[in-house]
Amino acid sequence: MASTITRRVALTGLAGAAATFAIPAARAADKLRVGKAVVQNFGFIPLDVGMKSGIFAKHGLDIAELNFAGGAKLAQAMTAGAVDISLSAGPEMAFVAKGAPEVAVGSISSDPGFMGMTVGADAKGDGIDALKGKKIGVTSPGSLTMWLVEEVNRVKGWHGADAAIPVVIGGAPAGQIAALKTGQVFAVESSVTLGFALEAQHQGRVLIDCSIYVKSIELFTTFASDDLIHRNPDAVRRFLAAWYETVAYMKQHKAETVAVTSKVIGYSRAVSERAYDALMPAFSADGAFPPDALKTLSASFVALSVLKPPIDMSKLYTEKFLPKV
Repeated sequence: MASTITRRVALTGLAGAAATFAIPAARAADKLRVGKAVVQNFGFIPLDVGMKSGIFAKHGLDIAELNFAGGAKLAQAMTAGAVDISLSAGPEMAFVAKGAPEVAVGSISSDPGFMGMTVGADAKGDGIDALKGKKIGVTSPGSLTMWLVEEVNRVKGWHGADAAIPVVIGGAPAGQIAALKTGQVFAVESSVTLGFALEAQHQGRVLIDCSIYVKSIELFTTFASDDLIHRNPDAVRRFLAAWYETVAYMKQHKAETVAVTSKVIGYSRAVSERAYDALMPAFSADGAFPPDALKTLSASFVALSVLKPPIDMSKLYTEKFLPKV
């Protein structure tokens, strides 16, 4: 009997060992270097919320977040092979047209309401007409912020002395606030959250948000490097799946999103809640590129002399990596 039991135990052990070898080893997470054009943008917060909530990890991704001082510097890093995925402004598609080794793979938002004109506490006037003939701070030549100022002039028909004047002051919030306080500019074209923060400190206010004169434009966009697409296309798919799952999570978890926003961007809870309430509905739920938003973006390239017409926008983006609905 003892001999029989020993044999059964041995067979059972062998079966267990066989079963163990039959189970594939857990797949190691793919490491992705993900760059943000600026850290102070609520439009890019899904990256941090997705990391905090474990959504990216669930999709087999190990994210290394990299923060930059503007889209141009991020595009340079992408070209140098230092970034796999970038979260930037839609106008960075112009770099794709000029040969940058990347392509737009998903829309973050096509809602201009993320952007606005912020003025100092002592600024006179209300509404868009207050900008007539005034100096407006923008981040850089040929940027989205410069186009938004020029678009005010086009919509209002302002020319000559009546035209709003774009003044390059950079994209750092501290520099923008200093430009307002010293009177270098009347307003700054920036994220509306800057205005929310200044309002909370009684140092300024949002004069207008840009949705009152721009209907739709591909505003914030996810780009993937050509190298990553060639080397690991499934990682691109999983990143986008995790991103849009995070957006859905954020819409159901305000408190968690506000907490991450306050920590990452440095806003107070009240300002973060205001940003959430104003901008959360503006996120794309599926990443598809709206045709009207691309049309406006294409027109901005021509208006700023960034690209010459005709522009084939279909070569600057792809929807093949987006989650299937």
